[in-house]
Amino acid sequence: MCPLSTGSSICFENPLAVIAEEKQGQYLRVVWKRAAWHLSAAQTVMEQLLVCLRRTGWGKVLIKQPPFPAFPLGYHTWLLYNWLPRAQAAGAWCFAILPPRDLFAHLGFADFLSQLRQREVRYCVADSREQAIIWLNQQRADSELS
Repeated sequence: MCPLSTGSSICFENPLAVIAEEKQGQYLRVVWKRAAWHLSAAQTVMEQLLVCLRRTGWGKVLIKQPPFPAFPLGYHTWLLYNWLPRAQAAGAWCFAILPPRDLFAHLGFADFLSQLRQREVRYCVADSREQAIIWLNQQRADSELS
């Protein structure tokens, strides 16, 4: 289980992950657990993230990547071509990501990031949760800039 800070509440939890609402910075946080990983279970978590995005109206998301030994191609493809367009339509515009530590997972993750860059998705790869939160707090939606 991930530690919740003051002002946090759980939006969704299952054996695979926790989605928390961080009221202080108005962002959603996804923390994957060390549990048996299956594509359909991971998709359920990300579908629930869409529900939380729509309900809160917050477009910022902090995601600690799943602790799997390799970044699965099926998940990678589903995230980019199915989930991400729907997340953007639901209002997600800013992602802080804590990458996997495993070398092989990191290589697949690097390819995923290059595709995010090509799609002009605003994201930050952070070394720590604190760094990710600082970056998220500095981000302003385009509508806030005008």
